[in-house]
Amino acid sequence: MEENREDINVYAEEPKKDKKKKKDIVKSEKKYGINTVLAFVAYIGIGCIAIALLLTVILKGNTKLSDAFNSVGEVISYLICICLAFSWVKNHRKIGWIVCYVIFVVTIIVLFILNV
Repeated sequence: MEENREDINVYAEEPKKDKKKKKDIVKSEKKYGINTVLAFVAYIGIGCIAIALLLTVILKGNTKLSDAFNSVGEVISYLICICLAFSWVKNHRKIGWIVCYVIFVVTIIVLFILNV
């Protein structure tokens, strides 16, 4: 018995792609904003102040090293306050706020330099 056999080609449909785009697994670049930078600088400032306080306790008589760390911590904290106050003054544009801000910043800088 002879079979009538035809070669049958079967074509499978490719699965439909999702309409949503799949995200490529690629390392995304970290974007650093002003808040991230200020937070990191504040972290360093807190560390300096903590080290200064520890050195003051440990080295009861010799405080030169602790004074140095304390000065760095103070400078960092002043800079953070000045930057944050500037962003506030920039959003509240009134001449009184700007004049007071400038007076405050100049006073802090001058008196800090005179005391160091």
